[in-house]
Amino acid sequence: MKALKLQFPFTNAAGERIESLTITRLKRGDLKAAHQHSKDDADQEDFLFARMTGLLLEDIDQLDIADSRVLADCFRAMVGGGDGAAEA
Repeated sequence: MKALKLQFPFTNAAGERIESLTITRLKRGDLKAAHQHSKDDADQEDFLFARMTGLLLEDIDQLDIADSRVLADCFRAMVGGGDGAAEA
């Protein structure tokens, strides 16, 4: 697990200030669950980001677009066999 410091911290639905995210590696089961969750690619991505970070789906919507891009880069690096957060 790696920590990803957010450029633009936010307050989640529970009122907690989120300044960094802990990134965990995904498993095949996470991909299967994302496909069951939705057929829409954007919804699947949000689902996987939530699994990677431990955030709720509603909190994923609060991520700044710059932090979302970094999280997407972590995901792509992870799929490619990299560390994920190390590439961020």
